[in-house]
Amino acid sequence: MNHFSNSILYKLLFVCVCSLYSVYSFGQKGFHIELLSKVKIQEHASSIWGYTDPKGKEYAILGTEQGVRIFSLVDPTQPEELIFIQCTPSAWRELKSSGEFAYIVTEAEDGLLIVDLRLIPDTITYRFVKNFKNINGDSLNIISAHTLYVDEKNFIYLSGARPIGSGFIILDPSLDPLNPIIVSHNEDHYQHEVHVYHDTLYGAELFNGVFSIWDITDRTNPMRIAEHETAFHFTHSVWIEKNRHILYTADEVAGAVIEAWNISDPTDIIKTDEFKVKNPNAPFIIPHNVFHLDDKLYVSYYTEGVRILDTKDPENLIEVAYYDTHDEHKDGFHGCWSVYPYFNSGICIASDIENGMFVLKYDGNQAAYVQAEIVDKADGNPIYNASFKIEQNTRSIEEFSNLKGEIKTGFPEEDSATITVYKKGYYPEIRKVKLDKNNVLILKFELQELPKYNLDILVKNKQTGQFIQDARLILYNSDFTINASTGDNGDCTLNNIYENHWTLVVGKWSYKQYELKDFELNANQSIVVELEEGYEDDFILDLGWTTGGADPQVAWGIGDFSEIPIPSSNFPSKDIAGDLGNSCYYTSNYNSYETEFNIHGTVSLVSPPMNLNGYESIDLSYYAWSYGGFNSTKEILLQTADTTLILETVSELLTGQFNPISNIHVDLTNLKKDSVHFVFRLFNNPDSAEMAIRLMGALDVFRLNGNKIVSVENFNQQSAKSISSAPSVFPNPVDNILFINSIENSKPELIKIYNAYGQLVKTCSTPVSSKTGIDVSELNAGVYYLKIGDDKSYIRFVKMAHR
Repeated sequence: MNHFSNSILYKLLFVCVCSLYSVYSFGQKGFHIELLSKVKIQEHASSIWGYTDPKGKEYAILGTEQGVRIFSLVDPTQPEELIFIQCTPSAWRELKSSGEFAYIVTEAEDGLLIVDLRLIPDTITYRFVKNFKNINGDSLNIISAHTLYVDEKNFIYLSGARPIGSGFIILDPSLDPLNPIIVSHNEDHYQHEVHVYHDTLYGAELFNGVFSIWDITDRTNPMRIAEHETAFHFTHSVWIEKNRHILYTADEVAGAVIEAWNISDPTDIIKTDEFKVKNPNAPFIIPHNVFHLDDKLYVSYYTEGVRILDTKDPENLIEVAYYDTHDEHKDGFHGCWSVYPYFNSGICIASDIENGMFVLKYDGNQAAYVQAEIVDKADGNPIYNASFKIEQNTRSIEEFSNLKGEIKTGFPEEDSATITVYKKGYYPEIRKVKLDKNNVLILKFELQELPKYNLDILVKNKQTGQFIQDARLILYNSDFTINASTGDNGDCTLNNIYENHWTLVVGKWSYKQYELKDFELNANQSIVVELEEGYEDDFILDLGWTTGGADPQVAWGIGDFSEIPIPSSNFPSKDIAGDLGNSCYYTSNYNSYETEFNIHGTVSLVSPPMNLNGYESIDLSYYAWSYGGFNSTKEILLQTADTTLILETVSELLTGQFNPISNIHVDLTNLKKDSVHFVFRLFNNPDSAEMAIRLMGALDVFRLNGNKIVSVENFNQQSAKSISSAPSVFPNPVDNILFINSIENSKPELIKIYNAYGQLVKTCSTPVSSKTGIDVSELNAGVYYLKIGDDKSYIRFVKMAHR
């Protein structure tokens, strides 16, 4: 294939890839799960569990903010409420069933609620137990617990209990289900939840961020044998498979993953895979609980409902069904609390905090598996982190190759599909394939690298034609970002740049920025950039702004907010639309909640120096934002060598946006202008900073324009253009008193006199008349320029030395 056809193919494939990346399938309420019924209750719901009586009739046990509700599911399309058990109000209520009894715990001080289900549905009795006997006959109190579990031997485990058993308590109900006996209690580490199977206890140690494994063959003396940290260090729930040594964990953290672990050797625990809901509209959803049945993992997600993963291959977890119970919120602790999938009928029940109980039916959908190898066509080496996208109708998933260039993934629907493989620096490859449920499609992709070219860039001063050294450059597109700077001769050569569309931005402080947008590089190329003098900064380049102040914990820096895991809806989290690039300046405490980052004293963002000689006034514009502090100041300043001007106090705005643009006019008369700094100053009184709300700031799109007298040449040019119509002065040269030769005008005019460097050295208000003189005796000998009112002309005169 020749170069021209290669280039055309790349463009076509690139368009296909971009269109595929925009395909998502989150508009559906459910996928392979049918809603049989929904029960809305008056109060908020919490956890849910199920019970099946000896005759096979199924019941739902729902924890609520006010107590416990029990429903008959004889007709799952019309659940019938049998009883409401009033309890102490609590947002947390966890439930399990054992034999013909149900056990409920709460964070409120109700102890253990035991519900007798032996005569259900006709009669349901219950009692609250706080006093327990241990195996030695001693009495012990349990007033609350966070969660509980019942194992296959009917032992009951309370987690996070108090005043004893903050780790876990083991209860034996075998002698009297209404009065369980305490077998042992553990205080070593807080256990948020435990799961037990085959005399092994698996603990979710929330605050330690680990799951622990315990040998409880002797339940009077549990032995800790292993532990392993989870990805987001907030281990909330654990569940073990019944037929394999595969453990599943969930961290209750925004944006966290579900993890699968091979624990067959507790001394060598191996993570096999992880799963995360890829909803672009809700990237910070929170997983809550995990439950395994047969070869499926049921996951309850706040705000996202029930998700079912196919776990036949623990190294390749594939979502095969979901039902979204919650439309109101996109993130946070709302929505689905838990799910119970263990009914023999195949129905499952789920609880939603705001929406009550859902009765659901999963149709048993299975995954179609895909395995692929991705290599470089030229040398056969594996390609790491290549995008592997499967698209079918309105659904799509994306995975990335590992260090061996391998992909293990799958799709929840069989039928034909489109697979797109893409790696930056390579031509994309697109294939049509046929996916079959419970089968593995094995593929190999050999990607061809894009051609590479050299790009020569020369940067010059537009006004003078002189080369500009140390100009900053950024060359970027959606795949690559290249930063560089010019040398002594204003030149820069970028070698081995991939054929593609690129955007070039060039800048240097004291010049306006230059952008060459979306140009095509398809051969060796040279670009000449002419920079116009001026001051502006969109912060796509680092032009030398600095942090000033006395607090070493907080600084200002350029960023695009991508390092902040959960952007606040109150604070700006992206730069101003329409400027160059995606970056702006903001304080480094944007995502730091500890009081040590509150700002103690002053933290300032300081521009590089500006030489404003030749400007009689300037107009500044920028977007600023700030928030927080106690007795704090948030100010924009202009600092000269001898003066500090307060331009404005930055107002607080909690809409997630910058403040509207600030436009400020500054008269520079009588100011020293050779080294001027723009300053964004934040100050917290160090004595009260610990009690303050975190003080933060952000800045974007800086511009400076003004009435500029650039040089002697400009004065000469202005004078030459209007010499025939401009008034004159006499005597010229002058010693002490200067007169203006003009038509008589009794109305005073503002007279300004500038030296040869464009600096304003004298102002006065006087009628323009040959009869009225201006005292210039204090001026040093030299060339000067006089300006009358708003006239654009300048009158050149020479001041003689004193005789």
